[in-house]
Amino acid sequence: MGDAFGVLLRSHRLRRQLTQEALAERAGISSRSVAELERGRGRSPRPRSLEQLATALDLEGEEREEFIAAGHTLFWASRTGRTDRDPAGESVPDAGSTCRQLPADAPDFVGRDDELALLASVLDPGNHNARLAVLSGPPGVGKTALAVHAGHRFASWFPDGQLYATLRGGTADPVDPADVLAQWLRALGVDGSALPVGVDARAALFRDRLAVQRVLLVVDDAGGYRQVEQLLPAKGVAMVVTSRLPLTGLPGVTSIDLRPLSGPTAVRLLSQVAGEDRVRAEPAAADELVSACGGLPLAVRIAGARLAARPHWSVEALNERLADERRRLNELRHGDLAVRPGLHLAHEGLTPTAARAFALLGELGVPSFPEWAVAALLGVDPAAGTAVLEELLDARLLEALGSDRAGQPRYRFHDITRLYARERREATIPRSEWTAALARAATGWLAMARHAQDHLDCLRFYLDDRDHPAAVTDQRAAAAVAERPVEWFEAEREALAVLVSACAEAGLAATARCLAGCSADFYELRGYYDDWRRAMSVAQAACQRADDRAGEATMLRGLGSCLIELDDPKAAMSALNSARALAEEIGDPAGSALAGKEIGFMLSLIGRVQEAEAELRTAAERLGQADLPLARALALTSLGFVLRERGETDEAVDVITSALSIARSCGARFTEAYALRGLSGALRACDRHRQAQAAAREAATIFEQIGDLIGTAQSLRVLGEALAHEPHRLEEVQQALTAAAALFREQGHRWGLALTELSLGEIEARQGNPLAAERLRRSLKYWVDEQVPALQARTLVALADAAEQQGDPATRELLVQAYEIYQALQAPAAADLACRLGMPAPPV
Repeated sequence: MGDAFGVLLRSHRLRRQLTQEALAERAGISSRSVAELERGRGRSPRPRSLEQLATALDLEGEEREEFIAAGHTLFWASRTGRTDRDPAGESVPDAGSTCRQLPADAPDFVGRDDELALLASVLDPGNHNARLAVLSGPPGVGKTALAVHAGHRFASWFPDGQLYATLRGGTADPVDPADVLAQWLRALGVDGSALPVGVDARAALFRDRLAVQRVLLVVDDAGGYRQVEQLLPAKGVAMVVTSRLPLTGLPGVTSIDLRPLSGPTAVRLLSQVAGEDRVRAEPAAADELVSACGGLPLAVRIAGARLAARPHWSVEALNERLADERRRLNELRHGDLAVRPGLHLAHEGLTPTAARAFALLGELGVPSFPEWAVAALLGVDPAAGTAVLEELLDARLLEALGSDRAGQPRYRFHDITRLYARERREATIPRSEWTAALARAATGWLAMARHAQDHLDCLRFYLDDRDHPAAVTDQRAAAAVAERPVEWFEAEREALAVLVSACAEAGLAATARCLAGCSADFYELRGYYDDWRRAMSVAQAACQRADDRAGEATMLRGLGSCLIELDDPKAAMSALNSARALAEEIGDPAGSALAGKEIGFMLSLIGRVQEAEAELRTAAERLGQADLPLARALALTSLGFVLRERGETDEAVDVITSALSIARSCGARFTEAYALRGLSGALRACDRHRQAQAAAREAATIFEQIGDLIGTAQSLRVLGEALAHEPHRLEEVQQALTAAAALFREQGHRWGLALTELSLGEIEARQGNPLAAERLRRSLKYWVDEQVPALQARTLVALADAAEQQGDPATRELLVQAYEIYQALQAPAAADLACRLGMPAPPV
């Protein structure tokens, strides 16, 4: 018998072109053991070693089962001293007297290799610890299928039989453990007249009967610890339990929590049920289908069965039917198979409060949510919200995701469970009550968002007027938010976007605009410009529908600021002008001044410096009157930039120095860094290069400390320009500008990247580097495409310098183009170029 197994082992090894050493390493056993097994000598393979060998040989299906069965035969024969008959000799009852109660194994079972390996270690006859495993997980995840498959795969370990019972623990009519014990005792040969009356007496007799038997017990759908404890067998008897709960209170239990199948494994299951050729013909559609099923084996099996029953359907055709979420649960049924009944049973066991929370959370639509959100949604205190959450977790209708980056415990629905929750909301909760719950939840998020915003050190856009009340109710959660405000916004980023849209659609315009407004500072800080634009646009439309003109003006202003960052000056000016007009129409001087500040900033960027100066002087004055010191400091910094461009360098330094003083008196580090960066440029224009370098370094340090990546990049660019005036520090210049370019590229900030390319090109041109022209042409194309004439002219001058270094006759033509642009802008640089070209100075 050992020789026969050795021949089988050797043939599989050679077919896979493995040496004995390679197989041993893959299986985690010694090469000597492999050699002795192949020669039919040495100790027989233990069951766990057999599993490891089968996996190392990549055996699957019938091949794997035959290999393991042969090894088990040798294992049992060696234990009884018999090598020429059944693995356990006369101790194995004949087929007619052995209990084999397991349901049929699924012929198309796939995956779960890790879970099966863990089950093998628990059920292994050589395991001297508790041989008890609990398979837990949500409805439809394949608990029963895995338990039954394991029972069949490891059947040879249990020659005295397998006992099976369904406890219906998830229903309103659970099975009494006493009835299960009676069923099993009869199967073991106890006459009905000899059955004890009480459950304790039956359990004692059951343990006595199993004391010397090698039997596997499989208990399906246990409702809890108490339903299982009386069924626990004598030590050494193996037991597998399935339950929505992990049942960690059972002595010595190994708890295995099942998750949905991975994409590739789910596609394998679909192929097994629907047909490999069919699935292989539409790989993208197959991926989409298993994704719509959320990887739930039951849902994938149903989808495959529907395809198998309809050979005229393509996989894409079924995808189209599942695309409508309202119909998806109806589509996921085939014959007696359906997803909804398992969810319904889990839902039926909930208390009324938990059932209501389940429905409302499903309708909320956020991808995931923190613990405090349940209390906010229901309008209850945090402790009551946590109790409801625990009930939903116990029912496996929610998944715990662990802690997010802000340290908050986080939860989510499986996609299909969420669809069922929405069905329950539509069936049980009127629309008006849902809208009230949405308002409570969104207000809870708004309170936390404001709390986080108050602890952010970043650019302030004043887009949340705070006229909509929102008070923090969970002080413990709020304390954590205050410690990590940026991380909190990162964790809630998707939820905030969903809530802005949901509130806008539900007619909760004020909540929508406040949520959007207090998130804008974070969006700017982290460079989430698409999120910012979407939030402003959605909230602005909601305010317009609600005839909330003040809210509409504020959202238009926020949209304009965002469009500046998105390099869309025309759209930005349109939004900002509309915002200012609305603010003036409704008598909001602060809103008008804030819009004016942004308009002035935009004008300065595109080189319209005279108009920019007028706007910024007016805005700075009005913002002072409106008691918005930080906004005034920003306006003054922008004004300093304009004055520098106009050649008023001393005044520029004075103006920005006053902005820096305001920022420091308010303890606003972002505004301080912003002013320092502007001051660096002004000092450089005054030829105070060492001071300019110091200001830029300090700005970069502060921006880095507060997590503003764009601010850091801008400061590194300014530092590089300040260092460039010292030829012996060109290596430091390259380091600063290259680091800035990398950050801009990483954040998708095209304006900053083009400006950094321009700075690098200017320096390379002065060095006579022939590659400078290529870099500058890239920058020029960007400024032409974006219609930024001042920077077009500056780039043309740099290109002329590069051409001059190379003796290119195009130098004069490039300078003339730059001169004409500067003259049209009435910029001081026009006079410098006229002198260089030998032309009369332009009129002032």
